[in-house]
Amino acid sequence: MGMDTHPSSPRTELELITEQELARHLKICRRQLYNWRVAGLIPYFKMGKAVRFRVTEGA
Repeated sequence: MGMDTHPSSPRTELELITEQELARHLKICRRQLYNWRVAGLIPYFKMGKAVRFRVTEGA
């Protein structure tokens, strides 16, 4: 049984998503997302070595 990539309930502002999930949502490559993150154009969180992004309404 595979993972459900489209949750039935909407995400809340407290949920964090991965680089891969955000890149897919924005329809950009992960490298472009990295460039935006390094340039300070997109807020992110570091959790150890992992990078996460907060889901906000309208994103």
